[in-house]
Amino acid sequence: MAVAQTNVTGRTGSLFSGLMALMVRMVENHPLARQVDELNSYSDEDLAAKGLTRQDALRHIFRDRYYI
Repeated sequence: MAVAQTNVTGRTGSLFSGLMALMVRMVENHPLARQVDELNSYSDEDLAAKGLTRQDALRHIFRDRYYI
């Protein structure tokens, strides 16, 4: 009879947890993520003054990287 353990603990679990935490920090500190946070903090009136709507905010940020 074979027994399989499905939860990851110990050294392997801490390794994966550490890698995931590192990846989250890298994404959160990326300049594009900061721009998204900044535009999300604006009111609809502020966005309208910049000529944007909420729907166009991501398109505006990623305009030079992706064809959205």
